[in-house]
Amino acid sequence: MGSPGPTGSTGPTGSTGPAGQGAPPGTALVERVDPSPECNGIVPDRAPPFLDVQWTPPAGTCGAGTSDGTGHVAVPARSGDRAIWQVFTPSGAAARSFSAWPLVPQPSGWHGLGVITLDPTVPFLSVMLRTFSPGGDLVRELAATAAPTQSRLDGWSLAQDPLGGSATAVAETDAFHNHWSDVEAQRFDASGQARWAQNLRFGASDEHAVAFLATGISTRGESLTLWQHSAQLDVWWLDGAGKPVATEVRAEDYAGVIGSATLGAHDLQLLPLLDGGLALRSDGIFQRVYPHLSTRSAALPGWLADRATWIFRLTRGNRGYALFPPPGQPSLDCGQAIELRSPTGRLCGRVTLPGEGGACTTGAVDQGWDGTLVQQRSQGGCRYRFWPGFLAR
Repeated sequence: MGSPGPTGSTGPTGSTGPAGQGAPPGTALVERVDPSPECNGIVPDRAPPFLDVQWTPPAGTCGAGTSDGTGHVAVPARSGDRAIWQVFTPSGAAARSFSAWPLVPQPSGWHGLGVITLDPTVPFLSVMLRTFSPGGDLVRELAATAAPTQSRLDGWSLAQDPLGGSATAVAETDAFHNHWSDVEAQRFDASGQARWAQNLRFGASDEHAVAFLATGISTRGESLTLWQHSAQLDVWWLDGAGKPVATEVRAEDYAGVIGSATLGAHDLQLLPLLDGGLALRSDGIFQRVYPHLSTRSAALPGWLADRATWIFRLTRGNRGYALFPPPGQPSLDCGQAIELRSPTGRLCGRVTLPGEGGACTTGAVDQGWDGTLVQQRSQGGCRYRFWPGFLAR
């Protein structure tokens, strides 16, 4: 179960805007920069009041926060492959804290991964899909991998379903027999229940270890999983029922896809595009896109190539994209500007989040499921400002 967040002088606190009264609308600047009908509905009319929250984590470095569909906000402190998340209610009050990494928000609550030892008598791990309530209580825990008696886990990936739910993919290597590798996958609905009767296993190869993999879910419902196979990538598209719809072994040399020829661990993400494709982000930089059901990657669209170090989210009820600048930028006033773009990448507007009047190194800013914007006040810091439902439909 999740545990209550720390209290007192070391615990999380939450308050509304200046003087505890809530900032009036307009504290963030909203600008529409293109009158084209293509931009209609993408730029909000005004900014809601913001709330300020902060917490003191037991360990780790604070990072990008997010929100679920109910308006609860979760902010992390990460240490290696582990993270503690502190939840705040839509009014800014501290709720529970819980452990998971990575984490993806849901229409109600959160999905995250936990890596544990199910059997202390064998030296193998199991990946678990953990489902948490909006307030941070553990609701359900299901295995994303089979009982760990034969396979070593080489890597794992969690992806958010844009329609609600998630997908997991785990690279495994047989530890005792032929030492071949494969991928084990599962889809989960928004409540955390498995969509498939059994985990799927596919892509068996003579690779003795898989250095990296990623999975993502298209806006049209299929999942895409890719993983390292010698100097190439194997690529697997599955429909919502788990049926392969497009696959290719050794589809491309991975160096030209992930932007590195180094054979080692790489942090890969596949993020859904509005046209049904997925954009591949490698070690914090967008590199390529996979068009819908294609096993071969393609060049980034211009708007994303120009912002390859940024992060994007589907926004305003999937009418367009919100692009968020990377953390770690020097700023004279600690403000940050978000770009709002149409499905074709046309720049429709900007949202400028105010600073505090002094210079800083900026923190992370991101959008949650319900359109809430969560801004980390400075890089690595554990103070946050959030605007409830700012970029909602």
